Amino acid sequence: MKNIVLRGFVLILTVALIMSGLLSAAIFSGEETKLQKEELTRIATIISRQFDPMQDHDAQADAIATVLHRVRVTIIDKNGTVTGDSAVDYSTMENHGNRAEIMDAKATGRSVSVRQSDTIGTRLMYAAIKTPDGSYIRLAKEYNDILGNLFSFLPAIIPAALISLFVSVLLANNFSRRVTQHITTMNDSLSRVKDGNTMLNPDDYPYDELKDMVTKINALALDISMHIEKLQGEKDKIAFIMDNMKEGFILLDNQQTILLINDSACKYLDCKKTVSGEHITHCTRNYQLLQAADDAMKCGENRSMDMKLDGQVIETAFTYVNPRQGMDDTGLIITMTDVTERRNAVQMRRDFFSNASHELKTPITSIKGGAELLCSGIPLDTEQRSELLTRIEFESEKMCTLINDIIMISRIESGEIMADREDVDFEQVVQECCAEVLPLIEQNNVMLNMELEPAVLFANRKNLHELASNLLVNAIKYNKFGGSVDVFLKSYANEVIFTVRNDGEPIPIGYQNRVFERFFRVDKGRSKKVGGTGLGLSIVKHVVDSMKGTILLESNEKDGTTFIVRLPRNDQI
Repeated sequence: MKNIVLRGFVLILTVALIMSGLLSAAIFSGEETKLQKEELTRIATIISRQFDPMQDHDAQADAIATVLHRVRVTIIDKNGTVTGDSAVDYSTMENHGNRAEIMDAKATGRSVSVRQSDTIGTRLMYAAIKTPDGSYIRLAKEYNDILGNLFSFLPAIIPAALISLFVSVLLANNFSRRVTQHITTMNDSLSRVKDGNTMLNPDDYPYDELKDMVTKINALALDISMHIEKLQGEKDKIAFIMDNMKEGFILLDNQQTILLINDSACKYLDCKKTVSGEHITHCTRNYQLLQAADDAMKCGENRSMDMKLDGQVIETAFTYVNPRQGMDDTGLIITMTDVTERRNAVQMRRDFFSNASHELKTPITSIKGGAELLCSGIPLDTEQRSELLTRIEFESEKMCTLINDIIMISRIESGEIMADREDVDFEQVVQECCAEVLPLIEQNNVMLNMELEPAVLFANRKNLHELASNLLVNAIKYNKFGGSVDVFLKSYANEVIFTVRNDGEPIPIGYQNRVFERFFRVDKGRSKKVGGTGLGLSIVKHVVDSMKGTILLESNEKDGTTFIVRLPRNDQI
């Protein structure tokens, strides 16, 4: 800025000096012309008084010109005929009666004019005086106009102008430095104002204009700071909401540049939020997603698809953003939702209904067949009739048990049973279950070993009974003949650990993660032989989950199969 101000000052001073020189030359030229006219008229008047019309006019003209330096003298009679001239042969000169100065002198007695000489071709100043005898004495002298005078002044004007310009430049430089110094200081301070660390002090600036500017800058900076703070707050609020969404969210512009991406989307695509501002290919190489996004942008349509990422099913929706009127601001919103549990639940419901239908079909078919046989009128002896009735009773009991287990799972999943909670002595519940399975123990020739401690839990008693009963029944049914079942109940400050172990065949590792699924059986043939609905361990898992506990399965050839249930105490639920 200093250089701009300095160049401006120099330009102004240069123009001022040129105009001042031209104006001075014009004024001086005017004054000089006036003085020359007066001087030439005065000389002509003096000569006219000394003129002798009786003597040789040409000789007198020469004599007068000799005395007057660089002045041409012409003598003209009253008829306009030239009778003498100091510059040229008068006899060759034309009549001068029509000359402007002669005509004016004829009327007024004297005249002064400036014009181009027709005789010698030079611009001259003429002074004509009428003599007493009617003749005219005319003096002519070279005349310099304004331009001529200016050229004559140049040797004096140029050094003076250069000296003036030099001094003016020094003064202008000093002045511009002092003026711009405060502006520079203000500019340096604006960076601190921008960061919100300080405000400008108007008293630091000597000029009223700068003080007013500082006051307005402070007001504007405060207003901008408030708006920025408000916008930042809104931005942080939006970022907080976006990052706490379970759904992944990505906003793209019309060039598929990422404008916004939240934490969930970064988690799904295994990228960082620093990809914001980059092309979508910087956050994923999934061809299926990239192709769907490209198709949605090109077609201007909404799309959706399922992606499988690390075993998860991610439902991905592409929403095309239409441009505003007169704007080219199209975009694409990508939302990503983990629907793994939902899809698994749907599949589990399908499997459940399929398995439940299959499990119910067998006893119903058996009951229907036995009933039809009894009602057919075919002669049956007492033993056959008793066997059919026993079969019908067994299948009915099996079907009733299956239905009760299904209802139990449904009630546990809905949380209906969890509402009926109380302080329950789990040790007493386990003892009751052990007493109930004594006939089954004797039938399978199994030895039951118990090591129980008092353990009070705030829970639903029926749920705890189902948990213990199902684990005990399974441990007995799937044990080897003459094996043993070990039951342990340990009470700690924060949790209760319930363990059931048997000597049965180990569960293969590939099946251990599936034993808690509904209707899943490791050995279907043996399961049918020992009975059961295939829902026992599923009920156990639901009860444990409802109490925010954990269940662990350990099964190997050496130690048999062990189920370890860890339930948090009342204050931990």
